[in-house]
Amino acid sequence: MILKKFTPHRAVISSWIVIGMSLIMVAAVSVLAVFNYNRQKTGMQQMLNEKGAALIKSFEAGTRTGMMGRFGAESRLQTLLSETASQEDILYIALVDISGRVLAHNDPDYIGQQFTSPHTMKYLAPAEKTSWRTIDREGMPVSFEVYRKFLPVLSGSRTPKMREGMRMNMRGPDNETIWCQPGWMEGLPQDRILDPEERPVIFIGMDASPYAEAMREDFRATLMTSAIILLLGMAGIVSLFWAQSYTRSKKLLRDSRAFAAEMVASLPEGIIVTEPGRTVTFVNPIAADMLDLDSMESMGKPTTAILPASMNDLLEAITAEQRVVERELSFTNREGSELTAAVSATNIISEDGDFVGTMFILRDLTQVRRLQATVQKQEKLAAIGNLAAGVAHEVRNPLSSIKGYATYFASLFEHDSEKKKAAEVMITEVERLNRVISELLEISRPSDLKCRETDLSFLLNSSIRLVRQDADAGGIRITTSIDETMAPLLVDPDRITQALLNLYINAIQAMTVGGVLSISSRDQGSGITITITDTGTGMSEDTGNKIFDPYFTTKNTGTGLGLAVVRKVVEAHNGTVEFTSRENHGTTFTIFLPRQRKQDIAE
Repeated sequence: MILKKFTPHRAVISSWIVIGMSLIMVAAVSVLAVFNYNRQKTGMQQMLNEKGAALIKSFEAGTRTGMMGRFGAESRLQTLLSETASQEDILYIALVDISGRVLAHNDPDYIGQQFTSPHTMKYLAPAEKTSWRTIDREGMPVSFEVYRKFLPVLSGSRTPKMREGMRMNMRGPDNETIWCQPGWMEGLPQDRILDPEERPVIFIGMDASPYAEAMREDFRATLMTSAIILLLGMAGIVSLFWAQSYTRSKKLLRDSRAFAAEMVASLPEGIIVTEPGRTVTFVNPIAADMLDLDSMESMGKPTTAILPASMNDLLEAITAEQRVVERELSFTNREGSELTAAVSATNIISEDGDFVGTMFILRDLTQVRRLQATVQKQEKLAAIGNLAAGVAHEVRNPLSSIKGYATYFASLFEHDSEKKKAAEVMITEVERLNRVISELLEISRPSDLKCRETDLSFLLNSSIRLVRQDADAGGIRITTSIDETMAPLLVDPDRITQALLNLYINAIQAMTVGGVLSISSRDQGSGITITITDTGTGMSEDTGNKIFDPYFTTKNTGTGLGLAVVRKVVEAHNGTVEFTSRENHGTTFTIFLPRQRKQDIAE
């Protein structure tokens, strides 16, 4: 047998092939990373542009409302500018004429100054359609600036129900009369702001630095993942060209498999590999945790026996034309918790074109979706709260006068007269409206807790006494199981009492024909759990999904703010509030208040 000697020339060729393949892979990964970064940048610009357009429309609507006097006599356009620009991600709002001079600004000191040059204004060519640009002003962070012509008065917007006392300013679009509440633009060049011939331009500057930082973080994560994939690819390429003999090839293959398995096991994503017969050959720990699988017991089992049906459907969706299929799927684990994951399924094809198996890549999106929902909800509540708080403050002042006059008129009539009853009804309705406004302000203002060490067993017993008379009147029996040995907890007793009373009252009102209200507590070491159960009408699943939303109520006289206040109080203590309910089987609310230091609550 003649052995063929391994020549240095062949080694040189193999080395160059390996280097060339590696460079191609580096280039491909780099292009994909840059493409992903540009796609995210475009998405960020589109999102900020749409947000800015929405703010401009809202501001114009607020201006129209103020011009008609619907904000009250004390509101001003300058106040609307300042309050709208007070949101943390808005840097400034300015109304600028065609020469670039500031007509109105959220900071009154800028009024009359040069916002930009006339040449720039001509270059921007503002129109009725929203446009944007990025700009770096001296002394301010990089801003994403959205602008368009300021259109506070729309064609056909004037109604015959304009407030008395308004005065005419000028002619608007289609030669229509523009009306404006006297004093609405006090201190501002009203004629130039509402000039129909040379409309000013509204600029809204938004802080783009958080979005840019998020994009940079994502880009770094993409580069890290790309580097790991690149290392895996290079390991595979090197193992192919180093197979000089069967023994050496076997050893190198074994080493490469061990290296790849360790890398895959360390990736922050779940990976499942199957062979052509659709039996599982590999499950990394992350995938095992996500799907409640045992990595060792899963080996050799068919995918239909251990994987969810939705993942098996991905295998059917893979075709010769579409070898990679990605979907967002939801799973339910053994504990009943919902898990959302992005699942990719791809066929593994050898160099000879042979199908050698399928690989699933799972990326947990549960926390991402929760954070997105939380951020969207907080932004919505913040916007509503800012507007509602301003309106509430304006409404509350005249309510006191109305109640005072109604009380005075009630004292002028005889005890059983219809006029006295009408005055008393007016007083009652004013008090109810004032209560609604108080709850509205409670939702909109930040939590200001005054925490101290509190005996929760005493607090629970005290709060129950406050509603016992209402429960007795409704034929409701109250049962308690309160742990009297609970250690004191750092809470705001007034706010916790407020949250408990809201839950008690809701439970009593849900039991229209009597029932049992059960209240219990227990010390879990890390915190205290309070459980409130009623035997009332219960809730449907659709109703349960909305009960913590402000203004959602199923009662004819409810404000829809009680449970929203409960959740805000509990979350301000870094606690949680959960519930279970079935129609005609009652409802159970569970509050958990953790043990923590005063600085933890302040944070």
